[in-house]
Amino acid sequence: MTADSTSTVLHTSCTLDCPDACSLAVTVTMGRITKVDASPEHDLTDGWICSKVKRHAERVYAPERVMTPLVRTGPKGSGEFRSATWDEALTLITGRMQATLDQRGGDGIAAFTYNSSASAVERNSMTEAFFAAIGATVIEHTICAATADASWQSVFPGMRSADPFDVVNSKYVVIWGANPTVSNTHFAPLVTRAVKENGAKVIVIDPRRTAMAARADLHLPILPGADAALAYAVARRWSQTGALDSNFMAQHADGAAEFLAAADEWTIERAAEFCGLEADAIRMFADDWATTRPAMLRIGWGQERNSNGGAACRAILSLPVVGGHFGVPGSGVLGSVSTGVVKPLERWPAIETPVRRKLPLHQVGEWLAPGAPDSCDVVFVQGANPVVMCPDQQAVIRAFEREDVFTVVHEQVLTDTALYADVVLPATTSFEIDDVTTGYGTLTVQPVKAVIAPVGESRSNDDTGLALARAMGFDWHKASLDVALADPGPRRVDVPTRQFADVFPRGDKAQLIDAAQGVPRLVPVARDADELVLISPATSKLINSMFGEFQSPSPAITLSPADAAARSLIAGQRVRVSSAYGTIEVEVQVDAATRPGVAVMAKGVWLRNHPDGLGVNALTPPTGDPLVNGACFNDTMVRVEGL
Repeated sequence: MTADSTSTVLHTSCTLDCPDACSLAVTVTMGRITKVDASPEHDLTDGWICSKVKRHAERVYAPERVMTPLVRTGPKGSGEFRSATWDEALTLITGRMQATLDQRGGDGIAAFTYNSSASAVERNSMTEAFFAAIGATVIEHTICAATADASWQSVFPGMRSADPFDVVNSKYVVIWGANPTVSNTHFAPLVTRAVKENGAKVIVIDPRRTAMAARADLHLPILPGADAALAYAVARRWSQTGALDSNFMAQHADGAAEFLAAADEWTIERAAEFCGLEADAIRMFADDWATTRPAMLRIGWGQERNSNGGAACRAILSLPVVGGHFGVPGSGVLGSVSTGVVKPLERWPAIETPVRRKLPLHQVGEWLAPGAPDSCDVVFVQGANPVVMCPDQQAVIRAFEREDVFTVVHEQVLTDTALYADVVLPATTSFEIDDVTTGYGTLTVQPVKAVIAPVGESRSNDDTGLALARAMGFDWHKASLDVALADPGPRRVDVPTRQFADVFPRGDKAQLIDAAQGVPRLVPVARDADELVLISPATSKLINSMFGEFQSPSPAITLSPADAAARSLIAGQRVRVSSAYGTIEVEVQVDAATRPGVAVMAKGVWLRNHPDGLGVNALTPPTGDPLVNGACFNDTMVRVEGL
């Protein structure tokens, strides 16, 4: 469609790390993107997109955009590079890789490939095939969603999420540990429809009074790490009031008796004290959920970010099971949606994959530390910014400063991590490639279309992996996208989503006892009286750390009015924030939307936006949840003192 004599509107899809996967209409003028807006090709997008994506072109043409391969000329972290050709860069990289393979095998090479904002094929591209073929160390994605996903598979093995659109049929919507008005923005209008059309009640469980919480019927501002206690208190209340669904449990649950026995110690009064909530509010929540049907639970990722994350997620997921909230329209549990229709690994060449070592992404500061035993000699970073996003930031920086580790970063812009690279490879954005995408909050599959030519000498994950493989002697060729999915739509995938009616867990039963962990077990995290629990949630400006080059949330720390007053602090004052892992200096903000006992700092802020060059993750621990070693960002206990 022609907008004027020089502009064309082209249609593609958003691939960023968000459940929505919106359809986009991109205006291209003389080969450059001049506008990004919504396309009508996706029912969830509904004609509008978030402000972040509207500004996405600013990343495409950012001053920090990597235009050619770069080779380091100065100290690591200095950002001093010279331009190079792809041939020179590939020779340097594969030379170091081959030497490492000869000396140590694949264990010496770390495939630090997160790619959470890539489309379906790019996420499982020829880069991944290459690292599988050489047996490189797998860097497990423990930084986000690992605990939540493992919890889902523990309780509902193999069962698909409910359909997000089904929430419009609900009369009771529980949003636990999610902030849809920042991430998953198109879910909020569906909840609004449920309110208008069905008179649905909305309950939000979150330490902060988010925009969704502010207009909910009930907001429970829980203390971070206490979610399992609240879930157990609800289960105990249902047991006492006869609200359990014995028939459903008998037919569709294993371990219900043991789960309810564990819940018996959590009286409402005990849970209220532990969670920092009012007992009457918990009682109202439990009774309303029991009696208002159909009810939908939207579980998020906030409650997974601590050492009790697995226990919390599993306990929360168990509640609809013991209450029997399944089987009819508007009921069930909404988690990460998946259709499974895209098969990117079928594009891979036939390879014999060696057994591969695994290391946790969020603990890179430990396994890559100077002097660490059995470390890696080559690190290839793609689709990740670990210097900003990983906990124990000072340890991460020390790891990436190592001169004896050859670091390659395949990236769109010069991030904080790219500054520590020996070689930087220029990466395409999603506007420069053909692919296919499905969101994890929608049942729609959509094509990703190149609307502009690759900027500079940038290459996709697929082309980069293919180039690495050929430089290492593999006779590989690029496969068509049709191999992964013959019909990319845009179309809605017709799969069953009515839980315990047309889609079931394996064996038709939810598992309320984990094979390794048993029933959910809550282990309180110690905190001194003058310490606050620091959380670092997403904001409306960034996708993880993406877009930090042109728009940044405030690096300030936010306290409740009560906590600020107790420390004689006023808004705008410089403060020192200290944890067991580090100390930073920032401004303090005061906001009644933050509950007492909790401090808030935005995640993903680039280090150049912090006055002392260290961000929130200089404070966070590199510890892991016992279920699957998921990152525990919200176990950060801090002291805040005025300067």
